[in-house]
Amino acid sequence: MTPTDVTDRLANTTTCLPLSYGSIAFNLGPQADEYHTHKWTLYLRSPDKSFDLSAAISKVVFQLHPSFAQATREVTEPPFEVTECGWGEFEASLRIVWREVAEERSTVVSVL
Repeated sequence: MTPTDVTDRLANTTTCLPLSYGSIAFNLGPQADEYHTHKWTLYLRSPDKSFDLSAAISKVVFQLHPSFAQATREVTEPPFEVTECGWGEFEASLRIVWREVAEERSTVVSVL
């Protein structure tokens, strides 16, 4: 195996990929209506803005509250984020599907 051959796995080797996930929300102020008081973004990012997460991540599946149209959103390229408007708090999850098929999917739950 050559060092540039990325298709072969190294035995007894663990890779660490720092990730940052969370949400940000902004009050829409006077332009808000009863059901759209905040604009929010749920995201998965690298702490290093120059690192391309798509080298390791195939897709991120965001599971929003069932009241949203298309409550399940699949994002297949960076930025791995979903932006919407809404009025209340809810629990959302994001599932990371890794490019390496042998890796298990990872699920993160966040309160938005």
